[in-house]
Amino acid sequence: MTPDVLVGIDIGSSNVKTVLFDGMFQVLTSRTQEYETLIPQPGWSEYRPDQWWECVCSTLRGAIDEANIEPERIAGVGLSSLGCCPIPMDKKGNVVCNGIPWSDQRAQAEVDFLVENCRESIFEKCKNYPTTLNATTHLMWIKNNLPEIYWQVHKYTEPTGFLGQRFTGEYTMDYAFASALDFGFDTRSLEWDDELIEAMGLDREIFPRLHPNAEPLGCVTAKAAGETGVPEGVPVYCGSVDMLAATLAAGAIHPGQGFYSMGSGSNMMVITDNQQVAAPELLSLFHPIGPHLRLLDGVQGSIGYSMRWFRDQFGGSFFDTQSEEKPFERLSNAVAQTAPGAGGLIYLPHLFGKFHPTLNPSAKGVFFGFDATTSSSQFVRAVMEGCTFAANQSLMNIRKLGLSVDEIIVTGGPSNSPQWCQIMADIFGCTIVTVRVPDASPFGSAILTGVGTGVIPNFDAAIPKGKRVGNIYQPNRDNAAIYEDLFELYQNTYTSLLDPFEELAAIDRKHELKK
Repeated sequence: MTPDVLVGIDIGSSNVKTVLFDGMFQVLTSRTQEYETLIPQPGWSEYRPDQWWECVCSTLRGAIDEANIEPERIAGVGLSSLGCCPIPMDKKGNVVCNGIPWSDQRAQAEVDFLVENCRESIFEKCKNYPTTLNATTHLMWIKNNLPEIYWQVHKYTEPTGFLGQRFTGEYTMDYAFASALDFGFDTRSLEWDDELIEAMGLDREIFPRLHPNAEPLGCVTAKAAGETGVPEGVPVYCGSVDMLAATLAAGAIHPGQGFYSMGSGSNMMVITDNQQVAAPELLSLFHPIGPHLRLLDGVQGSIGYSMRWFRDQFGGSFFDTQSEEKPFERLSNAVAQTAPGAGGLIYLPHLFGKFHPTLNPSAKGVFFGFDATTSSSQFVRAVMEGCTFAANQSLMNIRKLGLSVDEIIVTGGPSNSPQWCQIMADIFGCTIVTVRVPDASPFGSAILTGVGTGVIPNFDAAIPKGKRVGNIYQPNRDNAAIYEDLFELYQNTYTSLLDPFEELAAIDRKHELKK
C-alpha cells in the first residue's frame, strides 16, 4: 500500500495533541493528553520532558487504534511545540534538567549580561535583541546556577528537538527555531557562530545539529516504533514553534500576508522576503517553508488566558447551568450587548508581565476607569479590547518598517468570537479573515510533512485542501475613531504605572506577598 496518512503532534502549554490526517487533510482522529506544569517558586515554571514523551506514545497508539488504520499507511510524522524551552540531555539521551519555558522569569541577570556584552553582535547575526523570550538565557542560567547539571549536558534541544531525539535518536534543531529563540545561530550563514557562543559563555559542543524544516530530521528507530506504534523508518519532520506551524495551516505562506495566532498568548506576524528588515521591538524568525521568508513577530503573553482567568475568577454570573451555550460563547454574547469602549474601562493584559514591544516582567494586569455604573459585560469587553490594544502595539511597529498590512488571517480559540473579531478589525484598521482549520499547529506540521514526503506536491497545493475561510470582518469607521483615542489612553495608562509596577515588585520581594 502507498503511505498516505500524516501525523501531526504538538506540545502545547498544558497538553500534547496528536492528530491523524489523510492525504486530503481530513481528520481521521485526534487525541489529547494533559501534562503538569511545575511552579517551583513565584516567577518560575518548568516542565518534565519525559512526561511529554509519555503523552506522545499514549496518544499516538490510541489514535492509530481509534482510526483503525494499518500503521504502514503512515507516511511521516510532523512535530511542533511551545518554544524558548531548552531541554538539556546527556549522551544517552537522558534529560538532566527540567525544561524552563518562555513564561519563566528567572534569567533576567543573564539577559542583562547579553545586553551589556553581546547586544549588537546578536542583532547583527540573529536579527533579534536579547530578551527573556529565548532559550539561550535559560541555558546560561543553568550553567551559572546549576554547574553540576550543566557539565552533564551532551546536547540541548528545544521541545520539538526533544521529541525528534526520542523518535530518531538524533540531536537536532530546525532553522526556524534557531533563527529567533536560540542565540548563537547566524541567520546569514545558517550555522552556529562559534565566536558568539563563546561570548555568551556557553560551549559550542552542546549545540545540536541544524537542519532545514523542509527536510526530515531523521527516521523512526526500532525502539521508538515499539513505543509509539509508528513503523521503523518513517521520516520525521519539524514544523518548529507552534505558531510558525500554524502559519502553514492558515495559508500564510507568501510575502505581505499578515497572520495573528491567538491562544493563551498571541503572536502578531507579517511575512516578508526582505532579509534586512528587523526591529528591536519584534522577533524575527524564519518561516518553516524556508529561510528565504521571514516572519516579524510581536508576542503578547496573556490573551486567551486573560479571558480564561476572568471566566474562572468572576464569570459565575454569566453561567446558567441550564444553558447549552459554552462558557466562552456566553461571555462573547454578553459583549454584543455593550458599546465600543466598554464604558471607558481600560484593561492592561499583563498577567505574566509585559511582552512586546518592550518587555517588563514587573508589569501587572490592571483595570482602569470603572465606576458604579460599570457592568460585568463591560468588563468582558474591556478584556477583549485591552488584549487587542496590546497586539496593536506590535502591528504599529510592523507598519513603521514600511510593511503594508491590509488583511490579517486570524486563528485560535478567541477568533471564534464575532465580537472579538470586529474589535480587531476596528482597532487594527484592516480586514480580519478567520479560518477554520483542524488543530492549526499539528495541521501545519502535517502539511510540511506531506510536502516533504511527496504525499502532496507543494505548499500551494496543500493549502486549498485544508484551509477553510470562516468569516470576514471590515473596520467600522465610527468604532475606529473611538478606539484611536482609547488606544492612546491605553498606552499612557501603562506608562504612568511604570514606577508603581517596580514599587510593587520591591514590596512583593520584601514581604513575599505571593507566598
